[in-house]
Amino acid sequence: MTKLHTLLRAQPDEEPPELSQKLLNRLQGFTPESEGRALIEASIEWVDDFELVQEIQKRVDERINEAWSMFVLLTAEERAWFYDVMLDALEQEKFVDPRSARRTAKLAELFALRKASLESSYALREELRSRHARVLKLLAAWNTKGALLSPEDPVFRGLSCSAASLFEVYFNHPHYMDDDDLRVEASMLLPRLIRTFYPACTPVHVYMLGYHPDYLAEVAGLIDFYLSLDLTKDAKGKAYYNLASSFFGEGSPVLERGIAPVLELLEQRMPNWSDSQFDEFVDVFVYYPLLRQPLLQFARSTDRRLVLELVAAQKRHTPRAVKVVDTLCEANAMIARIQADGMPCREGGVAFADFNFKLAVIEELMYKQQVLRPQFDIGVFIQEYAMRRISIAEEGDRPIPEVREYFERLALTEQDLSLVTKLVIGTGQQVQQQIIPFWNGEDGYFDVHSLEDLRHLPNLSVMQAGDLLKADLPPSNENDLIWVRI
Repeated sequence: MTKLHTLLRAQPDEEPPELSQKLLNRLQGFTPESEGRALIEASIEWVDDFELVQEIQKRVDERINEAWSMFVLLTAEERAWFYDVMLDALEQEKFVDPRSARRTAKLAELFALRKASLESSYALREELRSRHARVLKLLAAWNTKGALLSPEDPVFRGLSCSAASLFEVYFNHPHYMDDDDLRVEASMLLPRLIRTFYPACTPVHVYMLGYHPDYLAEVAGLIDFYLSLDLTKDAKGKAYYNLASSFFGEGSPVLERGIAPVLELLEQRMPNWSDSQFDEFVDVFVYYPLLRQPLLQFARSTDRRLVLELVAAQKRHTPRAVKVVDTLCEANAMIARIQADGMPCREGGVAFADFNFKLAVIEELMYKQQVLRPQFDIGVFIQEYAMRRISIAEEGDRPIPEVREYFERLALTEQDLSLVTKLVIGTGQQVQQQIIPFWNGEDGYFDVHSLEDLRHLPNLSVMQAGDLLKADLPPSNENDLIWVRI
């Protein structure tokens, strides 16, 4: 019978599910400070890896987390006391007894408040900040201890889970919009911590690695580390596949930051990989993150094709190397097909000296006379364009490259140009809104600097020009062209 049984007036044979519910019920109501602290201390002594059925253990953990959350939401004094008592208990663990190590691992997991409400976990942000150095010191000490133990040592699993769980306080306790300085400092421990305790690391640790100042280099180093482990893929832990997704998956932070620095480092390491390691890299870090329409994603992403090109350049003769070469060929063929289907043909058109003058002509023929078909509509274009996702909301304040390319490639024949009798060079044109949907007319992006292309318009009789025209007017009016300033 434990001290917690006594405080809760529980029967000696009451099991963790019943006892955790009684603890929650007691702390949900009004509890005097002395009684609340006594219950917290007793529950810390009682917490253990109860070896329950997974679903029952989950409910027990949730109740303990909720009970502790009720306590930490009371006052700042109670939160400070709670943090100190928890750290005291964790610091006392020597990691020499397997059972004690497992108990400490469960305590660290619950301390991270994984299953608590956001309100209660964020409530501890100031406590973490004031004890930040203490937490880092404890993590560093556990890292040193873990490096001396064999993964086969019965104590190692408890130590591994303890360290991985304790680090998660930097994910759960700070506010999600603040406290990045704490996360940056803590992330400096992560490369070593993941290497030491990789079996217990989770996607949280891979996410937190993103705060590391040298993130891309650390990603390359960890890829090399995981491949060096003489283990099955599944034995390398949950973080392994998540690292692959961060490297190459949809929304990949590595791709967002630019994959080139990672590839430069991997290029140096690849010659040292065995064929089996090489093929594992291809399986896990190239194909696994792209389970949905992989070929299309390769075609859409220059950076993803850079990875294929790097792998192909190694000239290995393994099954996965052959697959990569085939994929690269298929992706390039898809790009050619998409470009052919989605973009107009350049051939057969007049060459313009000033692209913005050409846009004014397109405005006249496509949107005013409506004789140039099909009429371009950016809404339709982005729905049908397969090379990448184009977002007007995110990109509409600047030129959209693919739309500009469309109009650059659009051929205007001499027959088309003979239909132009009136031309306007000014703001507010539809063609301009296709290229920069949110253009306000305040910059000079659509300025016309040359009138050399007037020679392509034999039947032009009226020219209206506003501030966008930066070229000098012709010195003579030999073609009886009427100029109107707007």
